[in-house]
Amino acid sequence: MPAKRFAVIGLGRFGYTVAVHLTKSGADVIAIDTDQNIINEVSKQVSVAICMNSVDKDALVAHGIDKVDAAVVAIGQNFEANILTTAILKDIGVEKVVARAGNDVQKKILERIGADRVIFPEDAIGVRVAQSLISSRIVEITSLFEGLSVAQVGVSKDLIGKKIGEIKFRQKYRCNIVVIKRKSDPADLKGESSWYNVLPEPDDEIRIGDILVVVGAEKDIERFASSLA
Repeated sequence: MPAKRFAVIGLGRFGYTVAVHLTKSGADVIAIDTDQNIINEVSKQVSVAICMNSVDKDALVAHGIDKVDAAVVAIGQNFEANILTTAILKDIGVEKVVARAGNDVQKKILERIGADRVIFPEDAIGVRVAQSLISSRIVEITSLFEGLSVAQVGVSKDLIGKKIGEIKFRQKYRCNIVVIKRKSDPADLKGESSWYNVLPEPDDEIRIGDILVVVGAEKDIERFASSLA
């Protein structure tokens, strides 16, 4: 499976965090900023680093930004540039644009001009944005402590109907499935909207719509999620 390709525009603390984490997760990242010093620094940690003005539509297309899987507009100091960049990215055909907002008013403006997702920046959010771009299967991921995380991962078609033991999950991905969350159980007569299979057995079967609660190293969880169709 070819690596996903992303553009991160604006390399303040938030944008830098997203760009570096995406790269560490195995993605090809094009990092863009108007500050040459920042570009020189980040160039050691991403696939491509370009010093350019992101409101230059022709330059964006020339560097292949119209071909990326998703773009993150992390421009913080210049909201006009943020708006124009977001609009241009949608205009040139970028399928998914995640834009940074500083307040609720900015969020509404960015949504109106076509941003697919608008977020408020923090380092931790930057990491989660990168993780969600790497695999849309990751519903939520939380760090328990250094080196260990817990994540909710949506199942793919290739897992449906398989038993936990068949997946050889621990051997292949070095993670553990600790809970299966299911929207409904035909055998449940109480009418509850969901139920939980805690510490599932090897013979327990995965069904459509299941959410797997997985514990392991963050990189191993991401590797598992990225392998799903």
